[in-house]
Amino acid sequence: MPERPAAACKPEEKPARKPGRAVPGEARRVRADAEKGGRGAGRVFEKGVRPHDGRKAHVTEGTPGLRLDVPPARLFMPDTFAAEALRRLPEVLDAVMPLRRAHRADLPDAIRELSAQLTTERYALARSYWSSPRLVSAYLRYFLPWNLLRLHCLFRDLDLPLPPEGTVPSMVDLGSGPLSVPLALWISRPEWREAPLRVVCADTAPRPMALGLQLLEQLAGLMGVPLTWQIRLERAPLTRVLNDIRLRPTLLTGGNVLNEWQAQSQDASIPFGERVGEVAMAVARQLPEEGTALFVEPGTRLGGTLTATLRQAALEEGLWAVAPCPHAQECPLLGRRDRGWCHVHRELAPDAAPAWLSSLTQAARLAKQSLSFSYIQLRRAGTEATQPERGPVGARLLSDAFLVPGLGQARYACSSRGLLLVPHAARLCPGSLVACRLGSSPRRDGKSGALIVEELADGR
Repeated sequence: MPERPAAACKPEEKPARKPGRAVPGEARRVRADAEKGGRGAGRVFEKGVRPHDGRKAHVTEGTPGLRLDVPPARLFMPDTFAAEALRRLPEVLDAVMPLRRAHRADLPDAIRELSAQLTTERYALARSYWSSPRLVSAYLRYFLPWNLLRLHCLFRDLDLPLPPEGTVPSMVDLGSGPLSVPLALWISRPEWREAPLRVVCADTAPRPMALGLQLLEQLAGLMGVPLTWQIRLERAPLTRVLNDIRLRPTLLTGGNVLNEWQAQSQDASIPFGERVGEVAMAVARQLPEEGTALFVEPGTRLGGTLTATLRQAALEEGLWAVAPCPHAQECPLLGRRDRGWCHVHRELAPDAAPAWLSSLTQAARLAKQSLSFSYIQLRRAGTEATQPERGPVGARLLSDAFLVPGLGQARYACSSRGLLLVPHAARLCPGSLVACRLGSSPRRDGKSGALIVEELADGR
């Protein structure tokens, strides 16, 4: 969020309707906004468990299942296994798709060319770059490792338990491409890496999936870790996979598929809002009781709008938005162009990326100093935490810190009370879940309308 002067604050006004109640036609309105390209996680701890800095995690009384933490802001570093896997990725890439000397010298130019195409002509590209060895090398050697690092940032700290003992875990990955999401899960979560996971990867383009499977098999061998997963590649449209697949997945994932559906809808007879509604219905039908669905998009305004639109449709189908949302009420950012968008932004430590990737990034003259993504994690309803009328309120930090006179470096946060403004929050990690006190008559920020937090639950 940019620096901006603080506007006058005013006492909280009574809502015109009961919080959490859906407005008739609201979902249709916000979906229409997404169709137009509209602008609309930190680690968590169980109660009593101490975060990494030694402070006790605060859990709002009366909110079973809602886990809160207040970690200090920190630069992102991958864990040891993931860092080693990324460091050795060039060995795997050279085994799967060797590069001639001339092609290796041309790699920075190919990366810049593909970057421009993916940024400005994503749908028109229609994945044609997979038929060009030059661009395939650029994707696998630059975009894939950065995607793995970004997804590792999410997977490492996500609440993603395996199913109960005796249940064989399963995964369906939509729009798999070169298996970016399964690869990221494998390097990020040892319990999933060691499980006898049945995986179905689905995409309309078979070649990237075949390359991704070879990369995973080669990486497992190089790391000396047995590949316990049974992986099946399915060439099919994603909606057909969702509707026809017999496997009820423990984990259903989609990486960068919502923005492709949105782009396709601009030239198709099915509006994006209807497509999202169908996806939400299929997810609700396919997920078992212990299942989780996870959709990840770029941390752009469009990405935040698309994940929030899917969230709205999923709530209507009886699903629960587990994360990043700390509540099941309306998204305070969806359809609002003046409030930013929901995303996680993490600054990178200087050596977060392997040296070879940093050098390649510099050679391609593409700056990478942070990771950014939007996501939505869905489960079946029934275990949602409820917020008390009084006491601390659980809130998810959404934005970068920005200067507000009188409030220091503040951050926006999402809560059951709507959008919050958390003062003096530069030390807190974006994406964290914090417990906030609002006071009996909280003030509102005159620019955004956000309620101004009085203090965090520990009094700081």
